Amino acid sequence: MFRDSRVLLVVAVAVALWVPLARMEWFDGDEKASYIWRTVEWATELKAGVLYPRWCPDFYGGYGSPLFVFYGPVIYGVAGLLTATFLSAYWALKVVMLCCSVIAGVATYALVFGETRQHNAALVGAMAYLASPYRIGDLYSRGDLGEFAALALLPVVIAIYRAAGREALPRRARHLTIGASVLNALLIMSHPVVGMWGTLVVGLVVAATAANLIAKGLARSALVLILALVCAPGLAAVYVLPAIAYRDAAHTASMVIGFYKPQDQWLPFHALFEEIVPIFGRNYFRLGPLIALASVVVLAGIALNFRRARFALGWLALTAVLVWLTLPQGAGFWAPGRVPLSQFIQFPWRLLGPASLTVSVALGIGMAAIGDRLAEQTNSRLALVTSTALLLGLAWPYVSAPLMPIEGVPADSESIRVALLSATDADEYLPLVVAAPPTRARAEVVASMEGAALGSSHSDGSRNTLEVQAKASHAVVHLSLYAFPGWRVDTLSGPGKATLENDANGLLRVNLPVAGAYRVRVSYGTSPAERLGAMLSVLSVLGLGLLLLRGSAWWQAPMSIGAT
Repeated sequence: MFRDSRVLLVVAVAVALWVPLARMEWFDGDEKASYIWRTVEWATELKAGVLYPRWCPDFYGGYGSPLFVFYGPVIYGVAGLLTATFLSAYWALKVVMLCCSVIAGVATYALVFGETRQHNAALVGAMAYLASPYRIGDLYSRGDLGEFAALALLPVVIAIYRAAGREALPRRARHLTIGASVLNALLIMSHPVVGMWGTLVVGLVVAATAANLIAKGLARSALVLILALVCAPGLAAVYVLPAIAYRDAAHTASMVIGFYKPQDQWLPFHALFEEIVPIFGRNYFRLGPLIALASVVVLAGIALNFRRARFALGWLALTAVLVWLTLPQGAGFWAPGRVPLSQFIQFPWRLLGPASLTVSVALGIGMAAIGDRLAEQTNSRLALVTSTALLLGLAWPYVSAPLMPIEGVPADSESIRVALLSATDADEYLPLVVAAPPTRARAEVVASMEGAALGSSHSDGSRNTLEVQAKASHAVVHLSLYAFPGWRVDTLSGPGKATLENDANGLLRVNLPVAGAYRVRVSYGTSPAERLGAMLSVLSVLGLGLLLLRGSAWWQAPMSIGAT
């Protein structure tokens, strides 16, 4: 595919749309420097030997936060690894965003090409998605890098599921299906809201693909696609299950009130076309011109070439549903309690991200229908002109952001701790047992003791090792650590087994049962929900493994019990 000059053009444009980010130290988006702080926390835990961090040890003045129980781990996993090894957190995130920009363009090109088998149509569809104001606004205006990453993975997942549905070779189809399921799990783990709603969009596409396979007498292939789709949330259960199970153990209720209440975030229809909106300034909701263009192109395609253009109608219908859910007319869908967990979308207009993709695919299919009636040279010129117009008319006004100099911005563990940072405005990931954030940073991990004397203490991220002399039975060591499911204490040496409790202020305390010298480790490990989620993920991996083996020589070979 990369031999095609159009693909190289898509890559060049994707890089060009990223270049303004590379040229600035950092940018003053809605998220400010919060992604920097979170990445530093992930890198800190990685360097301490925690492969999947759940706890941010330096937030809230060193009392900590279970942020990574709730936030999708993919972007922090990649950027955190780069930060822990080669790059600063700033450049690690910039590199990840570059990859996301390129992936979004190339994957959309592949998706549209798979639907049309026409390179010029694929070019237009890819350029439309790259140029969509909401996708660019996610980066330069909102600074929601997790959502930006999810919108890059969404076309990848759909393209591979669709390719699996078209593949005639069973073994290759299984490989594609398994790859789509794994990438679907990564989509969910990139951004929980867009990941789950994006998976619903993927589910509709897979359902249509499966129905087509059944109509062709390929019910078994349809079943394989559906099973792979079902496995995707199972693969992501290691993250999703704890995030759902422990949402009531933190102040997550603040996520759906005030500004974050979905019922207060409807878009008036005219906001889809205006260049400026009062609340955000530059209007990255401006999807209307792209929808109008796609509709005109599809109608023209139907008039000229109905057989090919009719496939765009489903994508346009899906776009219409997604956009309708962002308007006041869709308010009934978001009524509290009607759809489980729907309140946590916070902003229904997030669905404009997936809608940007579906309308881009519809545009590409419409262009293919028109292109069939044109000479190749004329078709190529039309594709270039349309792509240029999309970039200049849609993307250009949004590819910039106010500068944020990095001087003075906390970007290491100690600075984050002293600054009392939480990385969220609403303190929604403050443990529920804690009434309010601290007013000053902790000095040491040990706050006070009853009936004991401290020999030494060492903190390495979320792992804390203490040497304590208990002068009497039932001595207590009070810690400057917020309580949350997942904390554990291990007695490395001592006359008894230490236990861990929460005090009335939501802080941890270690109980030493009998007098003597103790060496204990207090660390954030795996909670029951995390273990259950890991088990579900392992079961999903096994299920996909059986799917991979099915039809292979390993599956068909007889099992030998042994010689008789």
